[in-house]
Amino acid sequence: MATADKSTKDDKASKNVAKKTARASGTKSGTANTETRKKRAQAVATKAAARKETRASQKDVKSLSDLFEHALGDIYYAEKKIYKSLPKMIKAADHPELVEALTSHRDETAGQIEKLEAIFELLGKRAKAEKCDAIDGILEESESLLEDFGTSVAADAAIIFSCQAIEHYEITRYGSMRAFADALGMDEAKQHIDDILAQEKAADANLTELAEDSVNAAAAEYDDE
Repeated sequence: MATADKSTKDDKASKNVAKKTARASGTKSGTANTETRKKRAQAVATKAAARKETRASQKDVKSLSDLFEHALGDIYYAEKKIYKSLPKMIKAADHPELVEALTSHRDETAGQIEKLEAIFELLGKRAKAEKCDAIDGILEESESLLEDFGTSVAADAAIIFSCQAIEHYEITRYGSMRAFADALGMDEAKQHIDDILAQEKAADANLTELAEDSVNAAAAEYDDE
């Protein structure tokens, strides 16, 4: 019996030792896992900080003068596209004053292109157009309107509708560029932009007057019949 009791005690002692060993092993394993997770978290944080620093340094590279140059290329592209699109509108227009206004503004646009090239020269840069999706979209819409309304009684109203969308885009762009040039102390460039901006605003006002005084009313007469 004594031998059996001793054997039972030894078995219990062995089991206790095994449990303690297992717990110790589990604790070590848990600690190792925690350390691994910490290292991974630190690695992720380090990479994130590096990416943030890279983005910040990239932002520092670009300046207001870079933005001004981009805007210059953008509007240079726009003016050249507008110059090419105006003959089709002039041909489709019926009202003599509208034909005259569009023809006159096309001549102004040619001069505006020259002024923009002068600004490029002031910057010591070759005149280079930057593709402008915004003006492309506006001109595509004007093409579509001409197809739909070009032979209708509302043709002149549709042309003014399209041209004023173009004018408002230009006024917005030149307004921003004027502010950039002012902030950068580019007085001569600012003067060129002021001249163009005055022409665009005058053209827009002239189109509004034409629409309100005669074009819209003439087209509306057919809706009353």
